[in-house]
Amino acid sequence: MSAYDVISEFKSSTNILDQYKFMKKKCTRTCYVLLLSEFKHLYRVMKLTFAFILLCVSTVFAFNANSQNARIHIDAENVQVRDVIKQIEEQTDYLFVYNYKKVDLSQQISLKLSDTPVSEVLRRIFENSDIIYAMEGHNIMLMKRESLPQQQKKRIRGYVEDQHGEPVIGANIVEKGTGNGTVTDVNGTFSLEVAINATLQISYIGYNEQEVKVAGKDQISVTLREDMQALDEVVVVGYGTQRKGNMTGAISNIKSGELTVSPIASTSNALAGRLPGLVAVQSSGQPGADAAALKIRGFGDALIIVDGVESDFNNIDANQIESISILKDGSASIYGARAGNGVILVTTKRGIDSKPMFSLNVSGTFQGVTKILKPLSSGQYVEIKRESHFNGGGTEENAPYTKEAMQEYYKGTNPLYPNTDWYDVLMRNWSPQQQYNLSVRGGSDKIKYYGFIGFMDQQTMIKKHGGNYRRYNLQSNIDAKINNSLSFQLDVVGIFEDQNTPARDMGVGGYMWEDYWSTLPIYHSSFPDPTKIPFAHGGGMGGLHITSNSELSGYYQGRNQKFQATGSLNYKVLQVEGLSAKFFANYVLDYKFGKNFTKPVDLYTWDPESDTYTLAGAFGDVSRLTHTVSKSHTLTLQGMVNYDRIFNEKHHLTAAGIFECIDYRTDNISAGRTNFLSTEIDYLFGGSTIGMYNDGDAYEMGRMSFVGRFNYAYDRKYLIETIIRADASAKFAKSHRWGYFPSVSLGWVMSEERFMKNMDVLDNLKLRASYGRSGNDAVGSFQYLTGYNFNKLYMYGSNIIKGLASTGLANPFLTWETMDIYNVGVDFSLFNRKLYGVAEAFYRDRKDIPAKRQSSLPSSFGAVLPEENLNSINNRGFELLFGTSGNVKDFVYDISGNISWSRAKYGHYEEPEYTDPDQIRIEKRSGQWVDRVFGYKSDGLFTSQAEIDALGFDQDGSGNKNLRPGDVRLVDTNGDKVLDWRDQVEIGKGSIPNWMFGANFNLKYKGFDLSLLFQGAFDYYSNLSLEVTRETFNERWTEENNDPHALIPRVGSIAPTANYASDYFYKRARYIRLKTASFGYNLPKRLITAMNIEKARVYLSGTNVFTLSNLSKYGIDPEAPNIGHYYPQQRTISLGLNVTF
Repeated sequence: MSAYDVISEFKSSTNILDQYKFMKKKCTRTCYVLLLSEFKHLYRVMKLTFAFILLCVSTVFAFNANSQNARIHIDAENVQVRDVIKQIEEQTDYLFVYNYKKVDLSQQISLKLSDTPVSEVLRRIFENSDIIYAMEGHNIMLMKRESLPQQQKKRIRGYVEDQHGEPVIGANIVEKGTGNGTVTDVNGTFSLEVAINATLQISYIGYNEQEVKVAGKDQISVTLREDMQALDEVVVVGYGTQRKGNMTGAISNIKSGELTVSPIASTSNALAGRLPGLVAVQSSGQPGADAAALKIRGFGDALIIVDGVESDFNNIDANQIESISILKDGSASIYGARAGNGVILVTTKRGIDSKPMFSLNVSGTFQGVTKILKPLSSGQYVEIKRESHFNGGGTEENAPYTKEAMQEYYKGTNPLYPNTDWYDVLMRNWSPQQQYNLSVRGGSDKIKYYGFIGFMDQQTMIKKHGGNYRRYNLQSNIDAKINNSLSFQLDVVGIFEDQNTPARDMGVGGYMWEDYWSTLPIYHSSFPDPTKIPFAHGGGMGGLHITSNSELSGYYQGRNQKFQATGSLNYKVLQVEGLSAKFFANYVLDYKFGKNFTKPVDLYTWDPESDTYTLAGAFGDVSRLTHTVSKSHTLTLQGMVNYDRIFNEKHHLTAAGIFECIDYRTDNISAGRTNFLSTEIDYLFGGSTIGMYNDGDAYEMGRMSFVGRFNYAYDRKYLIETIIRADASAKFAKSHRWGYFPSVSLGWVMSEERFMKNMDVLDNLKLRASYGRSGNDAVGSFQYLTGYNFNKLYMYGSNIIKGLASTGLANPFLTWETMDIYNVGVDFSLFNRKLYGVAEAFYRDRKDIPAKRQSSLPSSFGAVLPEENLNSINNRGFELLFGTSGNVKDFVYDISGNISWSRAKYGHYEEPEYTDPDQIRIEKRSGQWVDRVFGYKSDGLFTSQAEIDALGFDQDGSGNKNLRPGDVRLVDTNGDKVLDWRDQVEIGKGSIPNWMFGANFNLKYKGFDLSLLFQGAFDYYSNLSLEVTRETFNERWTEENNDPHALIPRVGSIAPTANYASDYFYKRARYIRLKTASFGYNLPKRLITAMNIEKARVYLSGTNVFTLSNLSKYGIDPEAPNIGHYYPQQRTISLGLNVTF
């Protein structure tokens, strides 16, 4: 009987997981650390490491020694066969798999062998028994000897993947009723000779088995679904991994296949809408600064851990990532002081035991704005200026423009009356982006490797010298096994970012977008003499045509270089089953360089009739150069002791003790000069020494922690996890330096109970409850000490000098802010995962928030009160996720939707003691929702003077003399006949959504795949601008458009209430957008096999494809910040190719 015969019989004998016994497989991983001081030397080491990877690729099979010839020692005297098997497992990486109901291992044997190959030991054990064995990879399968029929066969090829689109490596492919079988390779592909009308059984541990009839087929594609009764998937949790079935916390997980559906520049944007409870808001589309703000359950910014170390992950290529886990409840307490807002765990890819496999990804992308307000044309601008003039009481005689001039501006044919569309002149409709990456993955049982190199280039939407963002990613991960008890890991990462923009800030709130509105259409965009730059700025001497062009007005160059080296050494104590130890060290060198150079520009006006130019002024007075350099070092050391063991097949116990120490140092230097001899010499030495400056500062901080974790699972039904973490922070006095953060979580897998186990409809039902405490030390350093600083400026004569200043009163009692979070949840799956879902409810109590006590101090006191632990805020919310998955013949689907709600309320807020009822209603925060917004209630617009005369109360403070038709009509809510602050009511909530939702569609048919991700939000508010734009020009109030609900009130209002905050401008927002869409096709094997290509996929994808929002009529993207000036969000269309070979 062949190995495949054994596999076939083993898999066909039963499909109930708990009939099998899986003796524990030992896994040890480790690595050592490089701690170097100079970046250049580190960079050389990194290059050598990649050279080492290539060497591994070329010589991998030299390491791949025949595992069957691994030599072991056996000393057995009258013991059962199962005890000898245990000795083999302890000395090798082999795992024995067998059906304990059919295979009897209780026979007594005596065997003494020294330095003998495993294959010979197995032969000696089973040579006179009715048990046969097969060695397949790291598995040794046992079964009872039987004869199997022979059948005629034909060649069938196929591909096996999981529901996330990832290839399933090592899946068993067996011809039903025979011993004929094989396993899938590293790409999830297989080839097998079968009977013409055969049925294939496809199975893999932790997944439901599938049967596929191959009559009339030469090629098949199979998607395996999770076996919800098994739940043996391993999920990354804090400082380790955990079986999904044993998890008791609120943890969401996403795999790499979902992250790489569409090319993205910032990884955070791939998470929006995919996971319940994760609020992701992208407020800018600027290249290099377009990341989404991630808030778990609406809390503050989440802690992000990448491969065990706190780090940003937006500068990591999504193709480097293996999985992302979101810790939302007490499970985050294991990170203590840093985990108050939840934790995002990012795990990058590692090597596998296979031949070297290369993956190439290439994509080209076009980026265009989703929504952007466009300024008025010249005619519209002049009409608005005239309208505003007349509404303010002006006359035709002193109007800023005549009616005839307005008509000429509308025509736009007379050079004396230009009509410039600055958006069309300066902005691209589509800007390019390109991404390339190449990775290699492979190894043997001795050494495994993963290497990655990637490049991305993003251009801005500005046509001329608008800058770009480029990123280079390098990574190598190596896992090496020294012997049966000792192994190590060595990971090296390099990230290099270059950002080039105009000197004018183009980020959120940047001056460049203010210039966008201030550059007027009544000016020329260029002159016949190209050396003359037009004056075109309505509020000064700038202009978007100047500030957006780095060649004219100057530039900003930013360069970030990050090097990271991680090493770990893992030791397995062979004498104590399940006991291991690990030492982990990580060093990060982060170097940031900034150069900002501005140049003065002379501005002219032009008379077309005389063809003369007149100097109108200049943008900037002198040339200026500023250099900034920042260099930071972070060292993280961890020591861990782990214990993991199963007793009597029902008691699963794991425990861990962890020590962690983090040291952080940073140095910052800045220098600048002005009045450069030539703007072509953009170096410090080219500027004048008069007025030059230099400055610098340094910062150092450390943290030390102890962590303990204990998990117990009985019969996979009753689960408990406890965690205790102790953190020490140098920010607090010794008596308050330590913070203690415990958590406990419970789980009950009801579906494993006897009274529910035989319910065919129910796959899985688990109830969970947890409590956890986290902390926060985000306060100013060393507030427990008195002292002086050197940053106070004093006037001495006519000179400004730097001197000493007191740091204020000390508070030795200031201590940790704490967050207690309570969570209950349920996981379920029905009808063989045809329907599945998760429901969560939570409450978080955030206490001891630092604040200054409200108290009156005499002016002679000479200092302000220090911060104390006074304030508190509590959050509450819920999350729901429902989905369905399955297949109808070749059509495979997985459809899911999620929705979440959260909101925060002040517990105690340190504030004055209010006595006035209206002050209590409006100003008092204690006990009130955090995101309340107060303003005036509106009742449309006035449409006639008669309405104003009949108003019945004084709205404008002067007997309504300044009110005119078209002004906003406000409501005297308290009826006291006067409009004042007491009439304010709650008009809305904040700009961060309370409600978020998402819907994910993954559909596959044969070689085609379609992925759609919808994401949206509602019940949040946007503050609309009063600016008349091209979109709202025809929707404004005029005498001809006397609409009480016009989008824009009367322009040029002189009423003081015109700019009052009211619900006329503060609007409730809602939207749904197709966040990601991808359509792909896997090229047939027959076309690519001749080129030695394992898999090739072409795809067309997009992000922010379309949006439905009640803000669209205002020309506003629903994720736009309320600040008004920002780089607009981008819609992308990509064409890409993925090749594996």
